[in-house]
Amino acid sequence: MTIVDDLLAHPGVYVGIDALTDSDQRGAARIVVAALPGGAGVTLDYEVLNPSNPDRVRGHIEHTMLARTHGGGSVMVIGHDHADSVAILRETEPGTFELGSEGSPFPMKVLVSMPEPGVLRHSWWYGRPGGEAVERDVAELRRIS
Repeated sequence: MTIVDDLLAHPGVYVGIDALTDSDQRGAARIVVAALPGGAGVTLDYEVLNPSNPDRVRGHIEHTMLARTHGGGSVMVIGHDHADSVAILRETEPGTFELGSEGSPFPMKVLVSMPEPGVLRHSWWYGRPGGEAVERDVAELRRIS
């Protein structure tokens, strides 16, 4: 099974903790997984809330489409609050999505896995413009509905 198949088989609301690597910063994470028409993939509505930063309680928000393509493989299209353009990532190995030729204002990749039904791991890798993407935000979530 692919990550698309796993998510299609287990849609719903996932909640957990988003941890910033090499830091003690933590936030409440929520991802809503919903099927696309025809079963081509899913949408992921993802947000992180952190009350320790009152000027920016919502630390992250994104709307993502993760879907199979006609020619094989999967793509991930992410609209998020850190850029004024979408990121288009292509699956390079199971559950690993990396930038395609469209590029991005900063290096990034996303890893998504379902270690067991109803458990979701979502990892954002990113870096400064011109630098390397490193694992930064890791969310581990459980389906609650």
